[in-house]
Amino acid sequence: MPALAPSRHEQDLAFVQRVLSGESAAAAELRSRYNGKLVGVLRARGASQTEAEDLVADLWADCFAPRGNREPLLTTYQGRCALESWLLTVATNRLVDLKRRQSFRVDVPPSPDSPEDFFDRQPQPEKATSEKQLVVLLRDAIKGAFAKQEPDAVLMLKLVHLHELSQREIARMWGWHESKVSRTLDVTRQNVSRIILAELKRIDPWLELRWEDFVELCAGSSDVF
Repeated sequence: MPALAPSRHEQDLAFVQRVLSGESAAAAELRSRYNGKLVGVLRARGASQTEAEDLVADLWADCFAPRGNREPLLTTYQGRCALESWLLTVATNRLVDLKRRQSFRVDVPPSPDSPEDFFDRQPQPEKATSEKQLVVLLRDAIKGAFAKQEPDAVLMLKLVHLHELSQREIARMWGWHESKVSRTLDVTRQNVSRIILAELKRIDPWLELRWEDFVELCAGSSDVF
C-alpha cells in the first residue's frame, strides 16, 4: 500500500496537535506568535482597533474553549496551508461577517405607546454566522475576472499553472513566438488581478486588500477552487 503524502506544513500541524492535546506552553506560544500579527492585519484590512482586538479574542476563545457543543476551532486545521495563513483567513472571514452584519443592522426606537420598558425586553437570539462568506466572496470574484478574459488566454494560464507546461511548449501548440505567449500571460494576469481587487472593493468597500493578501486568503481557504 502506498504511503500517504505528507502534509506540506507538517511542523504547523504537529504544533497544532500539541495545542489541542492541552499543552499549556504550546497554547501560550500560539497566542504570543500570532496575536499581534492577527490584530495588525485585520486593522490593515479595514477593522477598527476595537473590532480587531475583539475578533482575535473571540478567535482564541473558539480555539481553546469553544461555545456550546462545538469542537475547538483548531481541529479544522489540516495542514494544507501555513498555520498563519489559515488563522488570517479565519479572522478575515469573521471581519467580513461582522462588517456585513453592521451594514444591515437597523435600530428601531421603542414605540411611545408601548407599555413595555426597554430594560424589560427579552433579547432575540443571535443568528449563527456563516464561516463561508469569505470563500463565496473570493470564488465569485475569481469567476467574474476569468469570465472577462479571452478563452485562449485563460487556457494558457491553466496549462502553465495547473498542468505545469512551459511557455515554449505552449508556443509550439499555438504556433506563436514564445515572447507573444509571455506577453499574453502577463497581460491576462494583470487584468485578472485588477478585476478581482476592483470587484472585492465594489462588494465590500471597507475591505482593504492587496494582491498578496488575496493570494494568501485563497491559500488559506481550501474550498475556494
